[in-house]
Amino acid sequence: MSVQYMPVIWNRNKMIYDAVLLIAVALYLYIFIYVGPFFEDVSKPVDGAILRMRAFGSCAFLMLTIILCIGPLARLDRRFLPLLYNRRHFGVMTAGIAAVHANYVLGWYFSFSPTDKYAALLSSNTSYTQIIGFPF
Repeated sequence: MSVQYMPVIWNRNKMIYDAVLLIAVALYLYIFIYVGPFFEDVSKPVDGAILRMRAFGSCAFLMLTIILCIGPLARLDRRFLPLLYNRRHFGVMTAGIAAVHANYVLGWYFSFSPTDKYAALLSSNTSYTQIIGFPF
């Protein structure tokens, strides 16, 4: 903390960090969606919408896991400090990927609902007295 206000500015390191992060996410999603199905040995192939849901969900989970590992790794080795410095960018991108996953899930499960998918999500199960049946 300082007495004087210092705005956070974009510098070359942050732009490179974001570019590498975007490329890694795009590569992961491409491999999961387009290359992964060739290695599946199933009798019924997975639908494209389900594959996208799984891709974005697993990507968000993997990104969250890496974010949570950055702090302890930075304490163990100083080479991880640049990752710690830009961890907020990683978190914002993770939130975006998780939001895309949630949108795909809601679109899949409430696509034929007569009400809006967000209203249907909150009003489809009204067991407010039990934890098991509590709405989303």
